Amino acid sequence: MKFDLDFERIYPQTVEQVWAAITDKIALGAWLMETDFVEQAGHGFRMWCDDGEGGTDTYICKVLELDKPQRMLWLWALEGKRELGETRVEFTLTAVENGTRLTIRHSGDLDPEMIKNFKSGWPAKIEQLGRVLSPA
Repeated sequence: MKFDLDFERIYPQTVEQVWAAITDKIALGAWLMETDFVEQAGHGFRMWCDDGEGGTDTYICKVLELDKPQRMLWLWALEGKRELGETRVEFTLTAVENGTRLTIRHSGDLDPEMIKNFKSGWPAKIEQLGRVLSPA
């Protein structure tokens, strides 16, 4: 099933601060998933998290495009289930009067259950990013 999900949030930080939070592997681990990410076009990387059933989900990813600090595009696939399809995750940052608008677009062709997980998962991750950017 084809899908194209868009999520948007404005953070009070600068574009550079938000960019750092989406490209630093320690920061990514704090809001998205643990990772061995490197900020480099063409770089393959992995992300992993608890699967909720006592195991680990691992995602195989690649930085397809990088236009620092405005845009980044990833290829994203669940390890061991690539036959379900590869998707793309695009991050776009835009300076606005009160901070930075982050738009995340996740698109591809997957089974409805995984799409449902992305629809509910990304808003929680975007909220967590806000907590990483503005620690109490």
